[in-house]
Amino acid sequence: MGGLERLQQRRKQREDDAKRAAAREASRLAPVRAIDDPRDAAAVLMLLIARANGDPTRERIALIENKLRSVFGFERELTERMTQARFIAGLTDSFEKAAGIFVEMFRKRLTGEERRELVEMLEEVARNELPYEREIEAIIAFKPKIGLAPRVMLAFRRP
Repeated sequence: MGGLERLQQRRKQREDDAKRAAAREASRLAPVRAIDDPRDAAAVLMLLIARANGDPTRERIALIENKLRSVFGFERELTERMTQARFIAGLTDSFEKAAGIFVEMFRKRLTGEERRELVEMLEEVARNELPYEREIEAIIAFKPKIGLAPRVMLAFRRP
């Protein structure tokens, strides 16, 4: 009565749907994976931390822009770099997903001191507004992935 063929067709349809979904996700994240400058990756991560509890405030955006100027030297190209970082952050579901994509680049291309400085910048952006516990937890989970020892819950001290 065709029951076996129908089951095979459904299974094939599910497999095809899963392949299409994976291809869409890969296509959507292609710009994220294309980042090859750790400074641009750091800008994306700072924006993702800033929007963890909703749209980032002007103060958080100003803080990120200040970091891009003072730490990364993006004075002349600040608007371009921020526009790119905002676009790419908008493609990513979460800080954790983007951080997972950038981990290898950070491990290979940044010194231990630069990685610590990256974490400090992320923490500063996270602490810029309350509540920030969720963001700090994400940063604490990120640290060992880039080769830094996690710090005990001292990160939750309020300023």
